[in-house]
Amino acid sequence: MPNLLKNLHLEELSLVDRPANAQAMVSLFKRDNSFEGINKMNEEMETKVAAYMEDKGCGRADAMKALGYNMDKAEEVAEEVEVAEKAEEVNPLEAEVEALKADNEKLRKSLIDNGYVITADAIEKKAEVEMMDIGGEMVVKSDIPAPVLKALEAASLEKADVALTKSAEEALPHFDLAVAKSLVEKFAEEEKIMEALKACDASIGASMEEFGKSDVDGEFASSSDKLDSLVKSYMDDNQLKKSEYAKAYAVVAKTDEGKSLINKTYKGE
Repeated sequence: MPNLLKNLHLEELSLVDRPANAQAMVSLFKRDNSFEGINKMNEEMETKVAAYMEDKGCGRADAMKALGYNMDKAEEVAEEVEVAEKAEEVNPLEAEVEALKADNEKLRKSLIDNGYVITADAIEKKAEVEMMDIGGEMVVKSDIPAPVLKALEAASLEKADVALTKSAEEALPHFDLAVAKSLVEKFAEEEKIMEALKACDASIGASMEEFGKSDVDGEFASSSDKLDSLVKSYMDDNQLKKSEYAKAYAVVAKTDEGKSLINKTYKGE
């Protein structure tokens, strides 16, 4: 009786003793199809198993083994096939989900790198950090305690107002100070506008200059000088500004003395 070899591993099988090409090799594979298509016991198989058990007086497991009905392996194969089929259906979806996740992460990183804040409800541009100059050093404004910040801001506003007042008084000395500050603040960088404003200021200043000479008794040489002196006296008494000269002139012109001086001025007296 021939011997039955089990678990045999062959590295090479030669069919001739002198091959024409000793380096030529052929790989052979054999697939086990004995359980293909067997997923469960059918009625015919059950009948055969029962008959074999009765004939041989053996148990069900021995009968199924003898008949080649290894259902455990068949069910295992069927389960593997089912899992593989499901995997083929799921894998494309998983790949698509992973691709979408990767794209989402790239977009998220790009938004963050460009200064955006991502929340559950919206994507917003991150507010720029506000800096403040303190003694020549730039400091993050939000890091300064509120009371200190309030005092610094008040000091800064006061300093800016002092500088603006000085510029306004130098550029437009004959304008009302509040008006001059407003104009300088708005048009300081507009050269042509500032030239026109300064020319207007010079004209106002010229109209307020004193002319003529007084005699030993303090009398002015002309009625025009006396009228001008009367207007300025009214401005001093009523604490009017230089820019309100026209207003004072109108009041004086309505008085008897003012009317008399105006008439004399017209006559050249």
